[in-house]
Amino acid sequence: MTTDPGALAAWLQLHDSALPAGRMVHSNGFEEWLARRPDAGPAEIERAVLDYLEHGYGPLDATVTAAAWRAAPAADALIELDAVLASYKLSSHARGASSAAGTQLVAAARQIGLVGDEPYFTAVLAGTTPGHLAVVEGALQSGLGIDLQLAVLGSTRSVLASILSAAVRLGRLSSLAAQRIAYRNIGLISEVAAAACVRPLDDVSSTAVQIDIAGMQHEVRRQRLFAS
Repeated sequence: MTTDPGALAAWLQLHDSALPAGRMVHSNGFEEWLARRPDAGPAEIERAVLDYLEHGYGPLDATVTAAAWRAAPAADALIELDAVLASYKLSSHARGASSAAGTQLVAAARQIGLVGDEPYFTAVLAGTTPGHLAVVEGALQSGLGIDLQLAVLGSTRSVLASILSAAVRLGRLSSLAAQRIAYRNIGLISEVAAAACVRPLDDVSSTAVQIDIAGMQHEVRRQRLFAS
């Protein structure tokens, strides 16, 4: 387990919602999902969020984050992971949101000094590789000296926080309700992250069908708060 205070402080800054990394402009399809379910309360929202985490994000993005952590800093291997992840994100909204957030994270991290001139990050900023968020986070946290399990746990917790934050900003959850959901599901969050750390890359998948469909429908919505 990482015990270096400097590495841990940098890791906390990386996952701070105040970091302008682009995560908070995306709802991962939940804005549309909520719009089509005006009567959904906290319990139904919680089930949907956890379903996405367990069957969508964990088996795909979190697993790729673990693979990127292992591959870093080899640019060729990380670029290949970008291509692998893109092949599993079948809608343009999902690919665009993942790439936009990852690229913005690299830009912010470089400007504040969290990363240097590593070839993969340079390729992301140059636009020669998509820079999907899962790949960027894995590589970045590996470079910070963060252990694999802690890195994947941080990324998993961050995506949960961003989705719950979207529900709060859309007026569908109170801030305290969102915090209660996050806290009482710490066990599941940990299980999702732990499974991602040992899952072979050949076994990645994503079966969060309702959210995927909602994300596609969100693309054609004229009035929306979130980019995806």
